[in-house]
Amino acid sequence: MEHPVARSRTRFNANRARILEAAMACFAADPDASMDDVAKAAGVVRRTVYAHFPNRDALVEGLADDASTALAAALDHPEPDDPAVALAVEVLRTWPVGDRYRVLLSFARKELGEQRIADLVAPVRSRALAHVERGRATGQFSDYLPVPVLVGMMEGLTMATLEQANLGLVNDAGDTVVLGNLVLAGMPPERAREVLAGARTWTARIPAGDAPTELR
Repeated sequence: MEHPVARSRTRFNANRARILEAAMACFAADPDASMDDVAKAAGVVRRTVYAHFPNRDALVEGLADDASTALAAALDHPEPDDPAVALAVEVLRTWPVGDRYRVLLSFARKELGEQRIADLVAPVRSRALAHVERGRATGQFSDYLPVPVLVGMMEGLTMATLEQANLGLVNDAGDTVVLGNLVLAGMPPERAREVLAGARTWTARIPAGDAPTELR
């Protein structure tokens, strides 16, 4: 039999997850949705929402914290030796997280602030910088732009694609961003498609967070 304390913690966590799920749906439909709206959508009383999140700012920050945790989990995987494939794999791993939390980019950017968004994607950026530098060293990527500038452009492409997804104009699993990033890096489109196929094979073979110990 489950211990009462453990049962209470399970219920607490379940309510928190339900509230955050409802908040994403509410804010996506109406950026000015209230805490009452979120409570109704979550199927809980208002007091329950405030027990988890004392105000709207805390609720938005809770969404950001969950997104950060999900990104960390998505990046918890071994990397292919090929830097181009590694860059593509990173996008394929993290795109579902960006797609799920893209509401943060539309309504919460002003509330969270640009620095919070930058901090949120920092782990992805640092990996991308390393992949691009390795790709240049192996001759796969062009050196027509400084690496930080190029990676910044890749981030911009990702954010713009997420905004297009918000409008229903993009509906893929990250392929658009993978191809765009590789072409930005100087790779011919035909080769970029081959790299994308290789990255898909890699991600199917080694799920994020489930890699064998010897591969970590």
